[in-house]
Amino acid sequence: MISVLLYSHEKKELSAFVKLGKEIVCRISDDDWNFLSYSDRELVYSFLSEHPIVDISCVDIVADGGIALAEELRKTNSEMHIILLADMSVSPVSYIRPSIMAGSLLLRPLTVQNVKSVFTEAVLSYVKKLQADNDNILLIENRDGRQPVPYSSIIYFESREKKIYVNTGVSEYPFYDTLDNLEKQLPDGFLRCHRSYIVAKNHIKKIFISQSTIVLDDDSELPLSRSYKSVFKELK
Repeated sequence: MISVLLYSHEKKELSAFVKLGKEIVCRISDDDWNFLSYSDRELVYSFLSEHPIVDISCVDIVADGGIALAEELRKTNSEMHIILLADMSVSPVSYIRPSIMAGSLLLRPLTVQNVKSVFTEAVLSYVKKLQADNDNILLIENRDGRQPVPYSSIIYFESREKKIYVNTGVSEYPFYDTLDNLEKQLPDGFLRCHRSYIVAKNHIKKIFISQSTIVLDDDSELPLSRSYKSVFKELK
């Protein structure tokens, strides 16, 4: 499922965005889309702490803390298309920055045509990227629909409870498969370290061969099985 997160302190705007957004995706995409709208910034942070990656977002940066929220969203997904919602009171210097990398800009006062144009551009851009970027995206299918997860955001895969869980540090995505089968499909940046784990090499901070432990860049730890130690000795 493709997620669109909308944040604005104007509740009427949010209702209009959801309505227009649903109309646009129905014409452009056959995928399942989920629109989430918030007028409370803290509820957005709460959502981000517990839920999947957001694919497209529209963030009101006129509201207090809006720029910081846009930066936080960018941290969760480097591939996200971010639409910034602003007005002439906000200097471009404050939001044209690498920590946000916005794809679009909506300036108040808004018009229906302008919103349609920007949202259509964002949806088309994302859909085209999804189609062209299959080598960089893991497409998970489960009961919630199809969820694209950029390989760059994956820290490790874990096998438990007869499922595989993709861990991004922010969220987990379950799906049915085996690690043996998944291992054959993954790009070169992933290594099997245990019968229950596959880890992303670029998220490894330290390797303790004698302790059979891998420390990740968030200081969490994964087990390292004896049968895989020879591979990891070369990474030290």
